[in-house]
Amino acid sequence: MSRQDTLDSRPSPRPKLTLLLLRTLVVLLLSAPVIVLLLSIETSPSHVAEQQFSDEELSRIETLLLESAPQSPSNVSRHELQLNAEELNLLLRYAANIMNLSSDWAARTQLSQGKLNAQLSVRLSAGPLPLYLNVAADFIEDDNLLTLDALRIGRIGVPNGFLQFTLQRLRGNLATENIAYLDFSELINNIESIELDQNQMTVSLQWDPNLISRLGNQAQQLFISELDQQRIIDYYAIITNIAAAVPTNIRAVSINAFLSPLFAAAQEKTLAGSDPIAENRTAFQTLAIYLNEESIAQLIGEEAAAEIEPAPFIEARLQRRQDLAQHLVSIAAITASAGADLAQMLSTTKEAYDARYRSGFSFSDLTANSVGVSIARLATNDSETAKIMQGRLANLQNESDYMPEVGNNLDGLSETDFNAMYTDRNSPQYAERLAEIQALIDSRPLFSGLLQ
Repeated sequence: MSRQDTLDSRPSPRPKLTLLLLRTLVVLLLSAPVIVLLLSIETSPSHVAEQQFSDEELSRIETLLLESAPQSPSNVSRHELQLNAEELNLLLRYAANIMNLSSDWAARTQLSQGKLNAQLSVRLSAGPLPLYLNVAADFIEDDNLLTLDALRIGRIGVPNGFLQFTLQRLRGNLATENIAYLDFSELINNIESIELDQNQMTVSLQWDPNLISRLGNQAQQLFISELDQQRIIDYYAIITNIAAAVPTNIRAVSINAFLSPLFAAAQEKTLAGSDPIAENRTAFQTLAIYLNEESIAQLIGEEAAAEIEPAPFIEARLQRRQDLAQHLVSIAAITASAGADLAQMLSTTKEAYDARYRSGFSFSDLTANSVGVSIARLATNDSETAKIMQGRLANLQNESDYMPEVGNNLDGLSETDFNAMYTDRNSPQYAERLAEIQALIDSRPLFSGLLQ
C-alpha cells in the first residue's frame, strides 16, 4: 500500500469538528434562557420604598387627590395635572400599599428636561439570598406624548430595535383582542400634551367621564374572581326578591330591610362551608351597586349581566335619608374590597371636595362613611369576627344599633366656613371632632366586644 493510500484512509477531522460545533450551539441555545435569567435577576433591589406613611404624607396624598380631581367630574372638560417627582413617587408608594404590594414592590421616578426615568424593583424570593427583578425604563417627550426609549432588565439592556418591534406587536395583538386596551388607547388619545422638566410633569387631557367609568369598571373586575362573581349574582337575586316583595305603595324602606336578609344568607352560606370574609365582601359590593342605581355589569361584566333581569329599585334610607344609606354601603364596599385606610382617605377627600365645589362639607355624611368603614372592617377582618358580624347584621333591630343620631350635625359647610372653624383638616380641633364621632360609633351595640 502506497503512502498516499495510507494518508487517504485516515478519518477526516471535519465530521468531529462539525459535531463539536453543533453540540456547542445546542448548549448555547439551551443555556441562553438561563443566562438571560441570571443576568436579569439580582440579589439587591435597585430601590427600597418606605413601608409606613407619616401623617404629613397622608395629608399630602389627600390634597393631591383633591387638587387632581376635575371641578365637574360628570362633565366632559379639558383638565390639567401637575405633579413633581416627589409627588409622583408618593402616589406610587400609596398605590402599591393599597394593592398590598408594598412589601415586595418598590418604584420611583426621576424627572429631567424632556425625560422621565422609572425604576421598578420586585422581590422574587426572600430568605438568606433574596432575589430581585430590577427594571429601569427611560421615557422621552415625543410629539407631546411619552415614548419608551430605553429598557433595562437587571444587567441586560434591551436592544432598542427589539424593544420597538415587541411593543408594536404587543399593541397590534391587544388592539384586536382586548376591549380594555381599546378604552385605554382612547384615554391615551385624549391626552393633548405631556411636558417634562426637572421640577414637574404637566399633563393636559380631555376628561371623559364615560371613558373613566368604563376603565374603572374594567379595573374593578380584574380583582373579582369567578367565584366572587357567582356570589354577587346570588346576592343580586336575593336583593331582587327583597325589592319585589315590597308593596307597590311603599316608596322607601330602611336599609335594614336589605342588610338583614343579605347577611342571613351570608351566614347560611358560611355554615355550608363558604368563606365568610368573601361572602361579606361580595354582599357589600352587590348592595352598593343596587342602592346607587348602578349596573351589576360593573362587577360581573356585560356578558354575565345580560342574562340577569334588573332588580326593581326600592329606595333605602338611613335615618330617613337616602344619601346616608348610600354613603354607608358605598364606603363599606370599598373597605371590604380595598381596605379601611383607602376608604377613610376617600371619605375625607370626598367631603373636602364637596366643601370646595359642591354641597359643602357634611359631618353627617362623614359619620355614615365612618360607620361603613367600621362595619366592613370587622366583617372582613378575620373569619371568626366575620361570622359574628354575619349573625349580628342578620338580626338587626334598629338603625341605632350601628348609626349615631346625626340630626344636630353642622352640614353644608363651605371650604371657607370649614377653615374658619377648624383651620384645616390637619388641625387638632378637626382631629378631636373625628375622635368624638368615632367614639359614638364604637359605643353602638353592633360593635360591642369586637373593638380593640
